[in-house]
Amino acid sequence: MDKSKKKKRGMTFIPYDYEAAFNKSINDLHEYFVEQMLKNRFKCVYALKEIRAGEQFEVEIYPEFKKMDDVPVEGRIKRDNSKAQKNLNDKNARKYVERLLNENFGDSDIWVTLTYGAGKEPQDMNEAVKNMQNYIRRVNYQRKKRELPPAKYIYITEWSPDAEIRWHHHLVMDGLLDMDTVESTWKKGRRNETRRLDKDEYGLTGLSNYITKEKDRKKGEKRWNSSQNLKQPRIRKVHSKRPLASSGTYKPIGKYVDGFVRDAETIREQMLKWYPEYDFTDSGVYYNDFNGMFYIRARMRKRRNKDDTKAGKTTQPNRHEDSHDTGGRLNGSHGSDNGKKTAMFRGRKWCSKTVEPTNRNWI
Repeated sequence: MDKSKKKKRGMTFIPYDYEAAFNKSINDLHEYFVEQMLKNRFKCVYALKEIRAGEQFEVEIYPEFKKMDDVPVEGRIKRDNSKAQKNLNDKNARKYVERLLNENFGDSDIWVTLTYGAGKEPQDMNEAVKNMQNYIRRVNYQRKKRELPPAKYIYITEWSPDAEIRWHHHLVMDGLLDMDTVESTWKKGRRNETRRLDKDEYGLTGLSNYITKEKDRKKGEKRWNSSQNLKQPRIRKVHSKRPLASSGTYKPIGKYVDGFVRDAETIREQMLKWYPEYDFTDSGVYYNDFNGMFYIRARMRKRRNKDDTKAGKTTQPNRHEDSHDTGGRLNGSHGSDNGKKTAMFRGRKWCSKTVEPTNRNWI
């Protein structure tokens, strides 16, 4: 057997749910026990995963294993363990939606809530999806008449069997088509709402958390769908890095972990050295006392140039007949920018806010 192939096979690691496996915050652990874990931890290889999605940049550092028995019980995945597999699938799906949103949509795009009038509600999820497919076809027909490309979109269908939540759809769509047409093309109900997106320091993470809630979802039921013309997040995994972005000797990722665990501030410092084109947002360190291993995550955001910073936010071309540039924010609804609503996602929470046309700094 070829030696290179044998070595490559020996470096094969098993997939597992590392977020479930390492779900205890290091902040809740006394520093004495932290030191004991560092001294006596299980020997393994650490991986660093980079996820780029639009202006958002995520880093995940986690241990890799060759045998499932070495994985903390909470993170073990077996094909016959439907609950564990479903939890991982759901978690990965929510991450994927968040990253698709951040990769493909921005402040000039729109957030739409589509509702059903009395007697027009779908009977099941299949009918609801068909309603959205018909709606998207009509939207694309309107776009074609205006010589616009097919819509870029992600939508989620929400409902509760006990009627606590009535059938409705949340839709994120590129903003090339005017909002009046987007709303009037929906024929199933009139209590709809369309507004501009407005990113915060977490991008569109708050929106993603809001629209991917798992309330009353049936097993195997997919509630979200997207167009096929979306750009995919860029994911890269490495096992070693230089101390600086482009200089120094490569070191295993595990060599950096001890410092991150002992002092969380070093995470920020090292991230800025590795990725100088990004600004640091937040980070966290988590552990599992099963084998003394750690999981580290960090989030960053693409640094804007001086001109963008001075203006407040990156402005985009006024592509809509109903949008107005108000100091970098594209606000407005239905042809006016005078105090109309914009979708606001502050941190991880969603809210709506009336925005006056004034120059405001990006936060």
